[in-house]
Amino acid sequence: MRRRMNILLGVPLLLLTLVYLASCALPPPTAEMSAAESSIAKAKSDGAAVCAPEELAAAESALARGKKIAQEFCSELEARRMLVDARANAELAIKKCIKPPPPPVVIEPEPVEVSLKDIFFDYDKSNIRMDAAEVLRENAKLLNDNPNISVIIEGYADIRGNAAYNLRLAQDRADSTKIFLIGLGVDGSRLTATSGGETEQFAAGSTEDSYQLNRRAHFILPEQTSSIGARLIFVVNE
Repeated sequence: MRRRMNILLGVPLLLLTLVYLASCALPPPTAEMSAAESSIAKAKSDGAAVCAPEELAAAESALARGKKIAQEFCSELEARRMLVDARANAELAIKKCIKPPPPPVVIEPEPVEVSLKDIFFDYDKSNIRMDAAEVLRENAKLLNDNPNISVIIEGYADIRGNAAYNLRLAQDRADSTKIFLIGLGVDGSRLTATSGGETEQFAAGSTEDSYQLNRRAHFILPEQTSSIGARLIFVVNE
């Protein structure tokens, strides 16, 4: 009877032993160990000892712990967890050590020299002469090639006639110049036509040559003030 009882008590114990042994029947964490070692080696080669020392130390500690646990009986699962953690810390160190790409090199455009010529008018007239039309075609091409440029067109007259009349005549000359440029494709919003009347004299004296030089449409940038001369050169950025 006692023998039978011993046998009955031994059966559950045997079953528990078999279940325990079955739960330990896991393959060794070879792949996890290899992956962790490879990631740590990569982190070291990337300089993690300097740029991510804490992450590298955590990875090496987890690797050492995982290797030790893997040698213990029925500890493969815990060892695998430690090795996965070691790899994760090593990869975090690798990411931390990645240097950002250098900023793109910005090449400043070379300044563009734009030369706009003045045009001239007949006495008491504001219509565009043939020689002036040719000059305005050149000016229009430069303006269309550089659409960021805006200009002021100032009309002028010689000293003959009263000041009020010359002011109106000079405005007519500036307006006709603007209209002609618009007809050549220049955006009118970039052009401002104003009158200088006879206030700005480009040539002194009372000869016909002096009068002719003073009957003109003069081109300037809004930032500039009117200056004497038959030709204005200014520099802009594209």
